[in-house]
Amino acid sequence: MFGVKKDKVSDGLTTRERLAKMGLSALLSYGWVSNMSYAVTLSLSWYGFSKKTGLSPLAPGQWKPFLAVYAGFYVFNNIIRPLRFGASVVVSKYFDNFVGYIQDKTKLSRKWSIAVVVFLANVLGTFTAMGLGVSLAAAAAGVPIFPPKV
Repeated sequence: MFGVKKDKVSDGLTTRERLAKMGLSALLSYGWVSNMSYAVTLSLSWYGFSKKTGLSPLAPGQWKPFLAVYAGFYVFNNIIRPLRFGASVVVSKYFDNFVGYIQDKTKLSRKWSIAVVVFLANVLGTFTAMGLGVSLAAAAAGVPIFPPKV
């Protein structure tokens, strides 16, 4: 989820190599776009599974069937990788601005400002998106996230 895939494309470069050529902001933004895409995938899978079965994926014996649903979304997510790459190029200027903002406001070095941005956007942002997405999916499906204890 947090890594950049190493697929080869027609130019012979991996996604990571292409992003590295474009600069650090593109690499950071690709991680964020990819993580947000997987957060949406998880949420849609959670909703679809819970709505169909009336159970939480965390209920006993439901994790494997849930992963089968998630696998379908995962495949779709990989098919749209070029769109994610394009979105990361668009978003990269905002990451560059965010790094500069952190650097200006905190007087941290660029390296530490980048670390702060990675933590805020790619770690905290991802967990927040996943938590919010699963919460909304569970509420929309009418199934609690955590099954009642028997």
